[in-house]
Amino acid sequence: MLLVISDEWVMDITTVAVGLITGLCVGATSTGGGALLTPALILIMGISPSTAIGTGVAIAAVMKFIASGAFIWRSQVHWQSVRRLATGSIPGVFVGLAILQQLQGMVALESYLQQLLAILLFLAGITGFVSLRPHHSNWLQGEGPTAGVAIVLGFMTGFLVTITSVGSGSLLLAVLLVFFPMAAMRVVGTDLTHAFLLTSVASLGHFVAGRVDLNLMMWVLLGGVPGALLGVSLATRMPERWLRIGLSVILIGLAIQLFASGNA
Repeated sequence: MLLVISDEWVMDITTVAVGLITGLCVGATSTGGGALLTPALILIMGISPSTAIGTGVAIAAVMKFIASGAFIWRSQVHWQSVRRLATGSIPGVFVGLAILQQLQGMVALESYLQQLLAILLFLAGITGFVSLRPHHSNWLQGEGPTAGVAIVLGFMTGFLVTITSVGSGSLLLAVLLVFFPMAAMRVVGTDLTHAFLLTSVASLGHFVAGRVDLNLMMWVLLGGVPGALLGVSLATRMPERWLRIGLSVILIGLAIQLFASGNA
């Protein structure tokens, strides 16, 4: 007796696998929620960029809630940095949502979003490599950036996350490594906690605007939730450097693929 697997089941299994890989990256490095998931939704599942961005942000919120909880439990979160970044990122979310609402219905919007996503993925990959370098600057021996600088960095992150789903982990992680004098594990915990707050607000806005596919979100989270838990466990056992190198390579590759498919 032959076992027949429908195309729908193949797609569901693929969706769960994508969620598992994404969750693993989020839990281990705090990056990959939007940077890996959103292009995967576009390239593998054929989801429109605007829906992929909205759904990706909502999925990232759930996975980062789970992963950040583990770091909070271990007291590996710098709360002052979280507060300062959130003071800027939350208004950035509302600015991003307002701009998307104004551009809704534009014929070339999906193409523009895909190209912007490709550019940010490429930058995230490059900054991932840059952040691997050892830092000996006197800046890192101080208290980090002023409250004003942190708020500006947060605003830019909130805006970019809202319109592309990329940045809450990948871009902000590089910023934290460069400007905030913290141990690597505390950087990851701080990034995840702030990213949860940011993506929660952004995902609510995308949901109200009808850019969140709840069915797709459910299938991705079937893999993403255990992936995030496994990633947190691996974060203390595997060399973080090699995880970041692999992720940076993937981000640059996805950026090239997205740009190529958008101009085909």
